[in-house]
Amino acid sequence: MIKSMTGYGRVKKLINGRDIIVEIRSVNSRFLDTTVRLNRMYSPFEDKLKQLVSEYISRGKIEIYTSVDNISGDKVELTLNKEYIEGYIKALKTIVDDYNVPGEITLSMLASKPDAFNLKKLDEDMNEIWEAVKEVAAASFNEFDRMREIEGQNLKVDLIERIKIVEQISLKIFELSPKSVEAHNQKLRERVRTLLEGAEVDEARLLAECAILADKLDITEELVRLKSHIDQLKTILEEDNPTGRKLDFLLQEINREVNTCGSKANDIEIAKLVVDAKSELERIREQIQNIE
Repeated sequence: MIKSMTGYGRVKKLINGRDIIVEIRSVNSRFLDTTVRLNRMYSPFEDKLKQLVSEYISRGKIEIYTSVDNISGDKVELTLNKEYIEGYIKALKTIVDDYNVPGEITLSMLASKPDAFNLKKLDEDMNEIWEAVKEVAAASFNEFDRMREIEGQNLKVDLIERIKIVEQISLKIFELSPKSVEAHNQKLRERVRTLLEGAEVDEARLLAECAILADKLDITEELVRLKSHIDQLKTILEEDNPTGRKLDFLLQEINREVNTCGSKANDIEIAKLVVDAKSELERIREQIQNIE
């Protein structure tokens, strides 16, 4: 299926307390050129995201924006400050024993002391975060791909219509070519007879010259190759793999054959058709530039 190099996809998901956004956009480019924008602390994901892009896209200028927001707060580990607690209890017991102060040491007394506990911020599990980002990125790529497929089908419809026009023009040139050769031969005979002014004409020599002229003007081979290239072009439009480079190459070959037809035929009607064909081919070229 033909895919456009122009696409957009954006997916936002809440995974394991993290709000994750992956946004992808692309425009046409001869090669794969990927730019990744994400939080600095997640910079190790940049190469992984680029690798992920290469699994989906063969060429194009790609921009990926990734955001990871930990909305559940930082993960912490709570541990007892045993040294502080032991010292605190010992001090209270000393007060009770030495100063005969009544009272009991309770859990609520210890719990009210912030220094009785240690709070340690845990390092984030980067593997866990990457798996979440990859999940969102895959969903974003799917949305991105759907848009490229829709645009690709629109391009395909337009290309098929324009290729038909070029095909019709080539058939007209094919029909005119023998007539053009015969017309040139007739002009050659008339010119020779005019120059000789009634003198005897060597018919054998004249026929030989006409044959040489016909060979120079003959564009049958070019038209056969042109038809072959057009048929290949239509076949490639039905392929599932990326086709942009193949189409671009074939279009260059078609242009070459059309130009040769125009220069060899030396006929005003064929020249007009060649101009029409080149005009359509230029429009086709512009469309192909946006096909992956």
